[in-house]
Amino acid sequence: MTPIYAIRIRRDAHTVTPVMVPEYEVPVLQDIFGAENVHNAGGKRVDEAGCGSQAGTFDARGDEYDRLCAKYGVERMEQVFGKKGSAAFDKAISGASAKTAKSRQAAG
Repeated sequence: MTPIYAIRIRRDAHTVTPVMVPEYEVPVLQDIFGAENVHNAGGKRVDEAGCGSQAGTFDARGDEYDRLCAKYGVERMEQVFGKKGSAAFDKAISGASAKTAKSRQAAG
């Protein structure tokens, strides 16, 4: 299971859009909207304070890179993580999985 976080995207002075995303999707949001406009549930910038508390989990079946390419476009994904199969995206995915495993060990 992959942890997901409640993230708030400030689109303009009057519009904030809440989303639930895994941590490895946050850099894509920061690339699209600017790091200063991506906040955690507590209203703090993710690049300064982190994603905050885990809001849930989801089963990341299949190819996450392809899912994100369909959502954001291949060009955007290559801009943020590099070509498919690059170590950067694989490392981000494995980091999210490792956090889930540590949480289970601490709870159990």
